[in-house]
Amino acid sequence: TVLVASAAHAEFLVGTARASITPLEESIPTQLGGYGERNGQPATGIHDTIYAKVIVMKSGDALAALVGLDICTTPWSLLEDIVKKAALPGLSTENVLLSASHTHGGLEGMAMDRNNVLGNPHIGVYSEAMLNFVSDRVAAALKEAASRLEPVTAGTGVARLAGMNRNRRHEGAPTDEDMTVLRLDRADGSALAMVVNYTAHGTIMTEKEMEVSGDWAGAMQRTLEDLVGGDVTCVYTNGSEGDVAPRGYTGGSRYEMAEQYGRRVGIAAGKLTEAIRTGPVEHFAIMTHSVPLPPKMASPDFMKIAGDEYNVDEAQLGMALELLFPAEAPLYGLRVNDFHMITVPGEPITAIGLAIKEALRKGGAGHPVIASTTNAHIGYILTQEEYALSGYEVTASFYGDTLGEVMVRGASEFAARLTGGKE
Repeated sequence: TVLVASAAHAEFLVGTARASITPLEESIPTQLGGYGERNGQPATGIHDTIYAKVIVMKSGDALAALVGLDICTTPWSLLEDIVKKAALPGLSTENVLLSASHTHGGLEGMAMDRNNVLGNPHIGVYSEAMLNFVSDRVAAALKEAASRLEPVTAGTGVARLAGMNRNRRHEGAPTDEDMTVLRLDRADGSALAMVVNYTAHGTIMTEKEMEVSGDWAGAMQRTLEDLVGGDVTCVYTNGSEGDVAPRGYTGGSRYEMAEQYGRRVGIAAGKLTEAIRTGPVEHFAIMTHSVPLPPKMASPDFMKIAGDEYNVDEAQLGMALELLFPAEAPLYGLRVNDFHMITVPGEPITAIGLAIKEALRKGGAGHPVIASTTNAHIGYILTQEEYALSGYEVTASFYGDTLGEVMVRGASEFAARLTGGKE
């Protein structure tokens, strides 16, 4: 584990900014993420603007940036380019967190991955124009946020949204129904920013919807910002959504459904935000931890289940394993008082996320949070039992059946250090 920075009992400063990351604004062909069936066809228009939302945090020598992105996954190339272009003293790839909402109406992460030389439209074709557009916009937002630092207080709350998500692998099986909100207030008591963590795939949009959209998470953020009012920024991070889908939405179109569901989550987040009382920040830390991963391998059923959707043959599969998936998983830890977030560069299923949360609780975390699809992407993360059952999620898991065990062990060791507890 590398301790990048930590501070206690120093003035806690926060700055915020946002930027549109909608490439069609500059007539750049825009690949949408999440569905191989789209065959790489570019978006036909913009239904709702997609954003990067930035929160820069500083206390003493400790510095961190949390960036919520309306994209499907976060390639390491994007992180590297943003940090390089922002060129801010103290900010590096070790303390900037890029967290994808995992909207399937947002940008395709593989299209911004320089290692993606496969040229396969079903998984996304690398686009230098998309990468440059997004990295330029986010870097500018980071600079703006860093220039607007002001003293804040912080508070965290949690609410259970019963019946609003479902386990898509096993009907009736458990999901993580907790929504956690970190509230950051200005000195005058008005809200400056909220970090919302809630778990559900961004799949209200199907492969047939071809306009750019933040899906339900975009609607949720708009709703919460409207309810709180003023110059406020909502950053969304998705939880352990590997086997979790939204539930209970209605509407005449998929866009209406996403708006309706997002509003419901946003209204619940608004009630929770209103109830949170903030206080001085006495504990702030940003940490990194690298987990060595098992040998890379495709699942036995990859060609049968996912080969057709993604149009990948055996030769291309071998290239993808070599080029697109790292040998180590970067985990990040962010602490603001009793808010403890561990990020995961992939899509853990519920059982994995709950195990990591429990490790944080054992260390004394009052409000443990998992942020998936953050800073790189290693695919789905499952338990051995779930891996043995096969299915779509298993075919998009590329490190064999011990990956979940390895990640839980590594994250649990990390949790003990982040919380200051004993291993």
